[in-house]
Amino acid sequence: MPTVTLTARNIAKLPSKIGSRGEYWDASLRGFGLRVTVSGFRTWTIRYRHQGRLYRMTLGRYPTLSLADAREAARTALRRAGLGEHPANEKQVARDREKDTVLALIEEYEKHASSQRSWSEVRRTLYADVMPVWRHRLVRDIARRDVRELVEAKAEQAPIMANRLLARVSRLFNFALEREWIEANPAHRMPKPAKERSRDRVLTNDELRQLWVALHETDAKDDNRNPLHRLTPTLNDAFTVMLVTAQRCGEVCRMRWADVDLEAGWWTLPGAATKNGTDHRVPLTDRAVDLLGGRLQVAKADADFVFSTRTGTSVAARAKKAASWLSAGLSFSFRAHDLRRTAASGMAQTGVPREHIAQVLNHRSVTHATVTAIYDRYSYDREKRLALDTWARTLDRTISAKAGGGRVVSVATRKAR
Repeated sequence: MPTVTLTARNIAKLPSKIGSRGEYWDASLRGFGLRVTVSGFRTWTIRYRHQGRLYRMTLGRYPTLSLADAREAARTALRRAGLGEHPANEKQVARDREKDTVLALIEEYEKHASSQRSWSEVRRTLYADVMPVWRHRLVRDIARRDVRELVEAKAEQAPIMANRLLARVSRLFNFALEREWIEANPAHRMPKPAKERSRDRVLTNDELRQLWVALHETDAKDDNRNPLHRLTPTLNDAFTVMLVTAQRCGEVCRMRWADVDLEAGWWTLPGAATKNGTDHRVPLTDRAVDLLGGRLQVAKADADFVFSTRTGTSVAARAKKAASWLSAGLSFSFRAHDLRRTAASGMAQTGVPREHIAQVLNHRSVTHATVTAIYDRYSYDREKRLALDTWARTLDRTISAKAGGGRVVSVATRKAR
């Protein structure tokens, strides 16, 4: 290993050895040198002893790191080594610390959670609210006080979203706990910053009639000939099915042709597609069968999702804002989940037993969280069909009755698709 006087003039001329890299050690600073690879890359390095063992540490690459800066960095590191410190080990520790940051945890969490139906919303929260504050912090250094400050800052502007933030941060730390990044979840059992009220919005009969008209239009104008907000035929059909089946927005929008039996009049949701993780059979009323049959006639041969405008995707993401958009063209506002609640309320008003309504809704508290449910393996198919047929007749009478204003669209009216 030759010793040379490293200068700005001779650095670029130093060759590598034939078939291998060359090492040149500085004559003016012992332990400081330059490595030259066969491909011509030049890297500054130092060597020193710590507790009797010889160590090397890379400082940087030339010319990104100049000779003067490299020599100064070497002098500092070698001085520390002479005092008994271990610069190379400290550098490795620093690299290891980068692997334990909140950024690294979120990236690892995404690999495991990205297949979840709610991941898009979780990801938005983590990247918009957590990353800007904690990106480079070590996961093990995040304390309960840090979580509280993060959530309370969010609560000042969006109290309910602060509740969601707390829940998602807690799940993130549970993931870290399971994989031994931390010893305890700093968000465990932390109280929500805002009190939430259960939404009990149910559409009135006049609102149902007005909505039914809107769900059979793609274009409409008000009395002044100004355009009204309306949905696409695909979203119209999805919202109609939500109303007649009383199923969740996401589950309806992700309905697959493989799960639908129009001849028998059943839609079978596999456990992976339901909120509570259990298989769920939904009876399809005549109107639902007619609507889905119409979509099947124009569906592509390789279509997977029933409600889709592009192969391989559903309208689930667009449906989240569709209710808000449509509400702007109505005399009232509603959310997609209000349709499910309205259907359930309509069944209850006609005398359908609560437990049968719960089976239609696939509510966890009835279908699988009670002791009785462990032994009760009866499918309730008959009761569910009777409940939805009862709701279908109630809906027929409601939308066919004379409205407080506006046109009434016949239950048989269908727009071409």
